[in-house]
Amino acid sequence: MNARHSSSILSGAAARQALLASLSTSARAIGASLGPNGRGTAYEIGTASVGLVHGGASIARYVSGESGSQSVASRILTEALDHAQRDLGDGTARLACIANALYRSAVKRVAAGVDPGLLSRALRDIGGTAAVQLQSMQCPAPTPEEIAFAACRDAEVSKALAGIVEHLSIPGAVDVREGWRAGVELIENHGFCFDVSDEVVGLSPDERGARIELEKAHVLVVNETLADFGSLAGVLDAFRAHDKSLLVVARGIVGAAAATLTANRAALQLHLVGLVPEAAGPRAVHVLEDLSLATGATLVSQETGLSLASLTPAMLGRAEHAVIERGRCLLSGPNGDRTAVRSKQKALELEAEAQKNLSLDREWALTRSARLGGYWAELRVAGSTTASTAERIDRARSAVSALRAATEQGVVPGAGFALADLAKAIATSPRTMRWPEDVEGAARNAICDACHSIRLQLATNAGVEPSALNVDDSVVDPLSTTVAILNRAVSVAATMLTIEVLLC
Repeated sequence: MNARHSSSILSGAAARQALLASLSTSARAIGASLGPNGRGTAYEIGTASVGLVHGGASIARYVSGESGSQSVASRILTEALDHAQRDLGDGTARLACIANALYRSAVKRVAAGVDPGLLSRALRDIGGTAAVQLQSMQCPAPTPEEIAFAACRDAEVSKALAGIVEHLSIPGAVDVREGWRAGVELIENHGFCFDVSDEVVGLSPDERGARIELEKAHVLVVNETLADFGSLAGVLDAFRAHDKSLLVVARGIVGAAAATLTANRAALQLHLVGLVPEAAGPRAVHVLEDLSLATGATLVSQETGLSLASLTPAMLGRAEHAVIERGRCLLSGPNGDRTAVRSKQKALELEAEAQKNLSLDREWALTRSARLGGYWAELRVAGSTTASTAERIDRARSAVSALRAATEQGVVPGAGFALADLAKAIATSPRTMRWPEDVEGAARNAICDACHSIRLQLATNAGVEPSALNVDDSVVDPLSTTVAILNRAVSVAATMLTIEVLLC
């Protein structure tokens, strides 16, 4: 016999109040993290300890309930913030504040008699026009270091990023990761870079862990596991006779092939080495394909119908310099066809866009594109504790996103000042006449209220009145991020206005 589950039904004003309560709970927790005086959110881990989380999207996931009427709006908001974090890399706390203020104001107008369906559509219409108006509010951009600092409030991170700002327009060029020790370390790679397994084939016991360099390196790329070099032994003899460098990269190098490399390296001293990509499965194939393209090598594999037996000097790639260190190989001056490389980069960027809902696949495609482009950097950051490290990583990623967006489309005054100016423009602009007067007025008022929410929240976090909020001119927001945040906040509020019934 199936168990029956009773459910309650909320409709009309009761449903909207339940949504508003859910949304406000999330926005209150998220809003506290906004700005330089923002704070983190603590959450319980079992019964013995607590965790600390920062950033709008991260906080939303902990606040959002799993079921019941009080969870619906918070789950809608969490999904919107996750998408914003993925696409924009910044602005999630602002989005939550604007969406909450917008929906709260709209609910008041509905309670006064405005039709919620018409108001929802009017919000989207007038909100889209308002976003366009932001274009006219651009201001001169401060220095890259100041833009980064406004986004992360971390002097070390800001200084490091300011030095590589010209590369930030390349998607995936800068990866923020946890550092090995407290502080900030920027690792720049100019050339084609790929990660390799710790076991570098051919080294003597004394060489393991050492920095290996090859000058004027020839590159052999093989998409299979090498167990025996066979006819390639003669090629190795030729390299030894002419004192040339050879880098062998394959899916695996074992048995007699590994022994041959070790024996020949001993004779050639520092001119021969074998590497295996760290990646496995299809990603290992991607690394080998990209390496072939970057260096101009012909990929040896069963799929291409080529074998070592058919190897000719023309099938080898070239690089001016190769460095193998700390699980990474960097090839400077790779000799691949630049037109073919750029074409592959564009294809990978399109692939990343198609995989935007799959973050790991998207990041992998962008990383491949950046490495093919000849520049890829790691910003290693760490704090004194686990919690401070996590916060610092989040803020550093926001700074990277802010600098990239500011470089692409310019900036507007930050700390909610551009949005406050937008509210004034909306309030004084003539009616569109596309909506009934009460509907258009309600939509305008709701958007104006939402545009003031950022300054109100910042003032609350700073413990001052909004009129006393002093912000330096160097505090700016990227125009494109601000437009996207407003559009997405309007979408969240307008979507929730269409919800008339809750089953819980």
